[in-house]
Amino acid sequence: MPPNPVTREIFWNISPLGRGVFYAFALLTVFAFAYGLWRNIRLVLQAKPVTVPWKQVGAGLSRRLAALLTNSSVARGNLMAGVMHSAIMWGFIALFIGTVLVAVEYDIFRVLLGRSTGFLEGRFFLSFELVLDIMGMLFLAGLLVALLRRYVLRAPQMTWKPTDLLLPVWLLVIGLTGFLVEGMRLAAFGSALPYAPSWSPAGHLVSQLFQTVEPAVLRSWHATAWLVHAFLSFGWIAALPYTPKVTHILAASFNVILADLRLKGRLVTLDVEAAFEKNLPLGVGHIQDLTRKDLLDLISCTECGRCEAGCPAHFSGKLLSPRQIVVKLRDQARAEYPLTGAASDKQPILSSSIKSEEIWACTTCMACVEVCPVAIDPLSKILELRRNEVMVHDRYPETLGETFKGLEKRGNPWNQHPSSRLEWARGLSVRTMAQAVAAGEPVEYLLWVGCSAAFDPRNQKIARSLVAILQEAKISFAVLGEEESCTGDAARRIGHEYLYQIQAQQNVDTLSGYEIRKILTLCPHCFNCLGKEYSDFGGNYEVVHYVQLVRELLDTGRLRLSKPLDAVVSYHDSCYLGRHNGIYDAPRDILARIPGIQVVEMKRARENGMCCGSGGGLMWVEEEPGKRVNERRVDQVMEAFESTQHSGARVLASACPFCMTMLEDGVAARKLPVQGKDIAELVAEALIRGTPEAAG
Repeated sequence: MPPNPVTREIFWNISPLGRGVFYAFALLTVFAFAYGLWRNIRLVLQAKPVTVPWKQVGAGLSRRLAALLTNSSVARGNLMAGVMHSAIMWGFIALFIGTVLVAVEYDIFRVLLGRSTGFLEGRFFLSFELVLDIMGMLFLAGLLVALLRRYVLRAPQMTWKPTDLLLPVWLLVIGLTGFLVEGMRLAAFGSALPYAPSWSPAGHLVSQLFQTVEPAVLRSWHATAWLVHAFLSFGWIAALPYTPKVTHILAASFNVILADLRLKGRLVTLDVEAAFEKNLPLGVGHIQDLTRKDLLDLISCTECGRCEAGCPAHFSGKLLSPRQIVVKLRDQARAEYPLTGAASDKQPILSSSIKSEEIWACTTCMACVEVCPVAIDPLSKILELRRNEVMVHDRYPETLGETFKGLEKRGNPWNQHPSSRLEWARGLSVRTMAQAVAAGEPVEYLLWVGCSAAFDPRNQKIARSLVAILQEAKISFAVLGEEESCTGDAARRIGHEYLYQIQAQQNVDTLSGYEIRKILTLCPHCFNCLGKEYSDFGGNYEVVHYVQLVRELLDTGRLRLSKPLDAVVSYHDSCYLGRHNGIYDAPRDILARIPGIQVVEMKRARENGMCCGSGGGLMWVEEEPGKRVNERRVDQVMEAFESTQHSGARVLASACPFCMTMLEDGVAARKLPVQGKDIAELVAEALIRGTPEAAG
């Protein structure tokens, strides 16, 4: 007898023995899944606990859930990947829910409650069949696109390990066998199921393949396909907690919800003195030094390779790969705290899985953090490894020794005497804070010049240009002069937390003496450090980068640019202004106001911008020839200039003194017909009063 046309017989054509085997495997699957899940949870719980700011998590929960449900983080920068992932994810979820509904219908309504029918009938059943057919087709389409991207289009960041092929093919076979089972069932009843063409379109299409098969043979094929489909599905679910590439399905959602809610670009302040006194670990030297959030990061990774593709060090041919940092840490954690079997000996990370060259190639640009679709933070692991190397083992690139010496003795990494800090302002009417206080003159902004603009002859021109701008707009400002000392940002990113804290506390004490509240910076590194990290030492200031102020002055009419500049300009986003602080529009808005300038964007711009190579203290580390980040970056500039017919001067613009040094070095090495100009210099040239030197 055929089933009711608006419902279907569950376990049709499956013998009592087959049903018994099915339930036995279902029970084993539940136990295997639960055990594997618990072992993963236990792995995370063995790490150092972290304080979760639940109020902040709750405040951002709706936004994070929306990102999870829409796959917006996956689609960002790669629409095909986002659509593919959504099709697979929602297809899998819909099919899983459909299976659960069938189980509830049979096991609860029909077996437990003894009813002849449940809720899977009538219009609801027809809608149920249609939705599952559509979602099943999307599921298969997503898997086919995934295989196409990896093995035909061969996206460069993809890997080709056996599991990379096995896992999607496994899911593909599950989907195909599901449609085969449906098609053979529909073929067995033929015209007795008039709803099939409209409400089960995919199943009906497959059923056409079996119209001429003998009924007995068809039933035999159906029973075999049904069991294969069931076993493959159970196997996949059981494997979820045991296969790293699959575990991310469970872990990634929690990782996104519990994403690091600290301000971007802000590091955790260590209690260095207490660590030394109590012999506590500084940074990360062993797996047990990682936090629970770190371990959740590691098991959330699906090895998609976006972090690797975005990493300027990797792009330039260096050994560093953020993906491999995460994978190697995960593998070592699995070995030392295995899901099954005996644990391996606890080994230092940098002697067993990661090479020191990897962590010292990082520019701290945060590209890997920005692009990760599941909120993994490889950068924090690298910086904690550096902290351990520097403060515990006293190991770091040789040239950094002179950098530390300059900071310790003279308060700047250039190792220049503090008395020369005001050399850049010779001939300009620039007050120090001490002079302003002595004269009883009000000061709106403390201009924090920074070490690069104070001591580097090239970058001194940037500071002079900014003075011309401030004086043109009649902004009241003063500088610290000899009292200014390095913020310590470079020391902190290199890993010398103790030296950073000495610098930070000294500067906070100086600023407190003048009751400073508003600080204007030239350097994005100073901007980030003063604004986000000094609060741990009692330094709470309103910190403004000069591009923010200049845009405001242009908007309010306090500054006018009327002198045309015949130039085509490509703007380079500083990592510490852009990704670390989200300031992308202000510099571009300023360039758009300068008469005569045509702006062209590089392919890697804004959130996708590429580092100049100086971040993370690498300004003072010699790069290997042929693998220099700055030279790769200026190559991208030339590609942008080739897209325009503008006959004016070709200018590579920045808003960071460190970037200017690196980019001009790259231009010189490549012997390119390009000028390096800071935005402050361009604005000063376009002022009615003319060049910055006129301000003196």
